Amino acid sequence: MSREEKITSVLENMHKVEVMDKYIKSFGNKVRGEEIRAAVKEVFGADLNYTSEKNYGSQLSNYNTSVMESLRTSLNVDSNSSELDTQIMAMTKNEVMDRYIEVHDYSLTGAQSRVLINQIFGVNLDGISSLEHSKVSIYSKGQWILQGDTDLLIVSSSLDDVELYIATTDYFEVTSGSKQFPESLKQKLLSSGFSYDADLNQYVYRNPTNESVPDAFKGQVLGSVLGTIAELTT
Repeated sequence: MSREEKITSVLENMHKVEVMDKYIKSFGNKVRGEEIRAAVKEVFGADLNYTSEKNYGSQLSNYNTSVMESLRTSLNVDSNSSELDTQIMAMTKNEVMDRYIEVHDYSLTGAQSRVLINQIFGVNLDGISSLEHSKVSIYSKGQWILQGDTDLLIVSSSLDDVELYIATTDYFEVTSGSKQFPESLKQKLLSSGFSYDADLNQYVYRNPTNESVPDAFKGQVLGSVLGTIAELTT
C-alpha cells in the first residue's frame, strides 16, 4: 500500500469532525473564515459560501449573545449596545462569521468553528458527523449533506430552516415492500406537532414562531428517526 493509500485509509476511518480539525490545523495558528469554509466544503460537502450568498439558513431576530457582542465590538460600539443590531442582522452570514473570527484574533479551533457555524448558518456539523453511516439522509440549506444508497429515511428542512420534513427513501420501499411509515414513527411525529402530507408522502413540521427550528427539537426528532431505524435493522 502506498503512502497516499495509507493516508486515504486513515482518513476514511476517522469521523468528519476529526478530519476537519486536522484540515484547519494545517493552516497554522491563524485561521481565517474563508479557510474554515473551505475545510467544511472539503470534508462535509457543505458549501457555506452558497448558503451565505443565497441567504439560506437560520432565520433569527438576533444571533447568539456571544456573536452579537463580538459583532458590536467589530463595529466599534459597546458590546452591550443594540444600536447597530439591525445592521448586523442585515449582513451576509459570511461577513458575520469573518468579523467574529477577526475579533477573536483568528484563533478559533475546529470545535469552536463548528459552534460558530451552527450559531450563524444553522448547520450542526457535530450532529452531522455523528450521523455518519446511520442510514439517515440529510438535506439542508439546498444541499445534500449526508446521502447513502442504503439510507432508509430522509430528514430535510426548508431553506429558512423554519420547516422540517421526514420522508422515506426508495431503498426503504425496496427493503420493506411499502412506502408506509412505521406506525411507531407516525405516532411520535404526530405527537411532536408534525402533520402528514399525503401528496408527497412526508411528515411536515413548521415552527409556529416562524423562526428556525431549535436544535433541541431537531435532536428530539432525529432521536425518533434513529430509534425507528434501529427497530428496522435489528
